[in-house]
Amino acid sequence: MVEFFGVAVSTYTIIMFVFLILLLAVVILGDVGGFFDVDGGLDTDVDTGLSPVSLPVIGVFGMSFGAYGTLFETLGFGTLLTPILAVALAALTAGGVWVVMFNIFVKTQAETRVNLDDIVGFKGQVIVPIKPGHPGQIVVITEARGRTLLQAIAAETIGTDEHVMVDSVVGNSVKVHRV
Repeated sequence: MVEFFGVAVSTYTIIMFVFLILLLAVVILGDVGGFFDVDGGLDTDVDTGLSPVSLPVIGVFGMSFGAYGTLFETLGFGTLLTPILAVALAALTAGGVWVVMFNIFVKTQAETRVNLDDIVGFKGQVIVPIKPGHPGQIVVITEARGRTLLQAIAAETIGTDEHVMVDSVVGNSVKVHRV
């Protein structure tokens, strides 16, 4: 126990409130900038966009550790079992928060890949003129991705701003005809 403004407070409770203030700062400010930038020394070629050692996850771990520690200390679990259980449950809580954040913020982002077979039958507009033997470029509006730029070929000359229909897929291009 520690004296805090004349009140006996558990060290775990102080840890919990310190990390609660950190989490509130993250919520209010959006992030605390590069000052607390932690990458854990992980060097990978894959960037998921959300690190398991990001500031919100560390904040949740610290706050949970303090909360579980306070709970177990109050219940009389002892000086050895209290921190072990607090670390284990705080890690599970922080891991759960990371999984939720990953599913909400990363997996729900728009997909940037286009399956060209799904574009067949769509109407588009020529951006770069198409000539026989020389591919051009069209833009197709899809519900899933919005504006999609595609390389296009045609058997006839089609000028800029003309409307076309996608007939088929030829390699990495789409074959079109004027509408």
